[in-house]
Amino acid sequence: MSKFSDRVLLFIAEHIFPLALKILGATWRIEIDGEEKMPAHGAAIYPIWHGHLLAHTYAFRNRGINVLVSRSRDGELIARALKKLGYGVVRGSSSRGGTKAVLQMADIIAGGGQVAITPDGPRGPAYQIKDGVVYLAKNTGAPVFPVIITFARPTIRLNSWDRFMIPLPFAKVKIAVVGPLTFSKDSDPEAIRGQIFSSMPPW
Repeated sequence: MSKFSDRVLLFIAEHIFPLALKILGATWRIEIDGEEKMPAHGAAIYPIWHGHLLAHTYAFRNRGINVLVSRSRDGELIARALKKLGYGVVRGSSSRGGTKAVLQMADIIAGGGQVAITPDGPRGPAYQIKDGVVYLAKNTGAPVFPVIITFARPTIRLNSWDRFMIPLPFAKVKIAVVGPLTFSKDSDPEAIRGQIFSSMPPW
């Protein structure tokens, strides 16, 4: 990114957006059911739906959770914002550097780190569990804690593939931390996929 407009976008992503999210999020009335399940230390995997990212990004900031972000131009903007909000960033997606990124996340988990992954991202289809989270759950043995929004009002949904959710100022937002789900290398991948999906019903 070398053009002036790109530098402006990077500045907005790194400085303006994180501040705006903190201001907006401070008005939300957030309830997190099961937050006590989230380990303060040690490995964990947090699947979250792509369309629910905004509220989760605010609610779980500054915990050092590592997030998978695509290598696209938009991904660079997202990565800048996430770092400012206290997240680690792993770059890659299903189309660019995906295998390497998932292996990097597996290494983070092996070292006792925590990762968040959108099982239906970055391009959908919405609410379908892709292979990345299944691989991590099966091969690392780390506990899986699906994190879902169960209620958000008032809110708007964008006309995008993931029906991206934006809670409005002073919205009531209910989040549920489910699990832990545990799997082994002997677990059937489709059984893992089904169990994770049933734990995070679309909303």
